[in-house]
Amino acid sequence: MAVYTSLSDSDMRALVADYYLGELVSFQGISGGVENTNYFLITTTGKYVVTLFEEFELEEVPYFLDVVAHLKHKGFNVPAALIDIHGERLRMVNERPAIIVDCFPGTELKQTDVSSCQIMGAALAKLHIAGEDFPEHRDSHRGVTWWHKTSKAIESELEPVQAELLMSQISAFDAFIADHADLPKTTIHGDLFYNNTLFEDGKLSAVIDFYNACHSWVMYDLAIVVNDWCSDIETGELDMPKYRALLKAYLYEREVSDEEVMAWPYMLRIAALRFWLSRLEAWHGAKSDPVRLAQQHDPLEFQRILEARIRYAPSLLE
Repeated sequence: MAVYTSLSDSDMRALVADYYLGELVSFQGISGGVENTNYFLITTTGKYVVTLFEEFELEEVPYFLDVVAHLKHKGFNVPAALIDIHGERLRMVNERPAIIVDCFPGTELKQTDVSSCQIMGAALAKLHIAGEDFPEHRDSHRGVTWWHKTSKAIESELEPVQAELLMSQISAFDAFIADHADLPKTTIHGDLFYNNTLFEDGKLSAVIDFYNACHSWVMYDLAIVVNDWCSDIETGELDMPKYRALLKAYLYEREVSDEEVMAWPYMLRIAALRFWLSRLEAWHGAKSDPVRLAQQHDPLEFQRILEARIRYAPSLLE
């Protein structure tokens, strides 16, 4: 279970007492996450989620809360932080920044299909359009600077073939982006895997977990979604019916530029590399801790996706 900061019954009762949430009924740690600690919280007024931020300090968190508040104002079903009795949305709990959000109806997808990919394509385009006028521009904490630093730090721990794959793809992307510095950007989710959505009765009921949000290339975010929603996890290859359904729905809602079409193969590859690299970092960082190692995602899944995109990257307009 990915609960890194444990809360006792008295901790949770004290927290609930500072919100307009009634009395504590029960709470339970949520498994599956690898970055933050999350608890389901049930009170006499409903069901909520408590998040304790494990990677960010207190002053870093408001940006992410502002992104979600902006999207909620635009009409999206997203988990905005609740306000406590002191008028605050963010507090410290057991030395970690913490928030409480509504728990939306619906469940995570066990797997994607053509219908869910079509729904996601349209929703993602609308999110990208909504993010264009968000005034705060924050670089990704796992963006270009991070992948340069992390790749160099981890290179010696990899097999030679892996190290060559990693470093060559970073160099190729660097060369491309140096000549295309004006690619359209917006406020992106940055981690919109299908387990960061909730569906109910075949419809998208919420988009969650905005803690990789940043101001970055629109096509990069689209590539992150395509690589997760439309890939065969065993081979890394694209499921083309899912791919076409997602992109057709996206392109119906948002027009792309010629430069974005040209950038698409590079974005598919660098989006795969970003998650391969973050999984490699987490995997190697947890090698001496069997409990934490068991909680990590398999880096090879995204290595296979990257290798598949190198072999073949379809056109954005295919």
